[in-house]
Amino acid sequence: MSASDKPKQRKTLGIKPEAKAPAQGEKPRPPVRGRHLAGAAKPHTKAAREAHQAKPPAPQAGDGRPARSRRPGSEGAPSPRRHEERREAPRQASQGGESPRRRHRPAPEQAVSQAFFVPCPKGLEAELVLELAEMGITDARPAPGGAAFRGSLPDAWKVNLWSRLAVRVLWRVGEGRYQLESDLYDGALKVDWPGLFEVSRTIAIHAVARHSPLKSLNFAALKVKDAVCDRFRAEVGERPSVDTRAPDIPLVLYLTEDRYSLYVDLSGEPLNRRGFRVEPAAAPLNENLAAGLLRLAGWHPGTPFFDPMMGGGTLLIEAAMMWLNRAPGLKRHFAFERLKRFERIEWQRLRKDAEAAARDPEPLPIFGCDIDPAMVRAAGLNLKAAGLLECVELLEADFLEVDAPPTEPGVIVSNPPYGVRLSLEASYATPAAFYMALGDTLKKKYPGWSAHFITADPELPKHIGLSASRRTPLFNGPLECRFYAFRLVAGSNRRERPAR
Repeated sequence: MSASDKPKQRKTLGIKPEAKAPAQGEKPRPPVRGRHLAGAAKPHTKAAREAHQAKPPAPQAGDGRPARSRRPGSEGAPSPRRHEERREAPRQASQGGESPRRRHRPAPEQAVSQAFFVPCPKGLEAELVLELAEMGITDARPAPGGAAFRGSLPDAWKVNLWSRLAVRVLWRVGEGRYQLESDLYDGALKVDWPGLFEVSRTIAIHAVARHSPLKSLNFAALKVKDAVCDRFRAEVGERPSVDTRAPDIPLVLYLTEDRYSLYVDLSGEPLNRRGFRVEPAAAPLNENLAAGLLRLAGWHPGTPFFDPMMGGGTLLIEAAMMWLNRAPGLKRHFAFERLKRFERIEWQRLRKDAEAAARDPEPLPIFGCDIDPAMVRAAGLNLKAAGLLECVELLEADFLEVDAPPTEPGVIVSNPPYGVRLSLEASYATPAAFYMALGDTLKKKYPGWSAHFITADPELPKHIGLSASRRTPLFNGPLECRFYAFRLVAGSNRRERPAR
């Protein structure tokens, strides 16, 4: 073809450049009559009209060519048919059909505010709120038997790692009103359990009630278990197994007079099980109660500490860990590590921060004493298991017969023997005689110290010969106790003994 045969460049009005001419041998499509593209103008010359009629319309979307432009104001608007298809898809999936996208993917956002409850030994609720505030959880509020707060899931992981007072951390996933057990089933069925954990995980439901009108907590827990299993069966075709002894995912049902709450136990094993107690002792203190006693006594790292009736050494271990800023949960695992929303990278970051904050073991002004050689051995083994043996000085002796530790005045906290343990003190005929000797020793040898004793024996304050500056009701497990504080300022708080 010569240059003169080539068609001249024509100026077209309103035709988009992407609308190509048909390929050679392809039959042109008829023009779209009665419709002009947005901004298009009618051609005015005969040549322009012929060129306009020969130009095919813009191709339809989906035929491999650029999509046709829409009218003004219609950009992005789906066709009615497509809109109906999108509305029908989830409806079909809910009726048992297979959805092209799984519905139970864990939410990627961990910073969404969640509701948590943190149980603790009764009497330590206010101290627990203070401890949570030290972790950066400032909205915690005390409640009977614990504290409630809102935060993210990593906040709850941090509490598991760092709290010395908490028994466990519970994540609330459902709540509502109830009258019958069937209401509990309906409420539990609404929870997206398959979105929380895999069906291969074992479960157990523990029911706790306060003024509930229901006759059987076991039946209430059974209804919740049925709802969890039915929800899994409907969504994934299988149901989780039950393991009442060591479940992967422990669940808690809490009932009041007319309301229920459903919790996922993020801790698993109680948090007082630090993994350090390898040798049991008679009448032991729980670790979280021991840590609470240290806080109530006003003791803090940097102050000498002495437990003159140490038993298995629980108070000594808690004091040394606080002094070295060791997170109590570093040596154990937690139930939240089995949830779908668990983020291993974030958890590893929290653990590494805790490891970096801990101080290396060193000799500390922390002292322990016991008259029973078996208890001295048990305390030594437990301290060794915790990696703290070099931090504490142990002595096998009668506290009433030895001098005060060679240090400046500090804080005494102890669980003095009573009942069966007191029978080991063969030199004292009665508990009253022992308590009188205890008070005399404190007044003579420990001026400037503060002494704090937890006991379930109401005879101690009657015979110790000292005026208690504070009495705090506490529970050591199911045992109701009192925590007495005595300020040992020479000559200032002695109480005259009654004449005999």
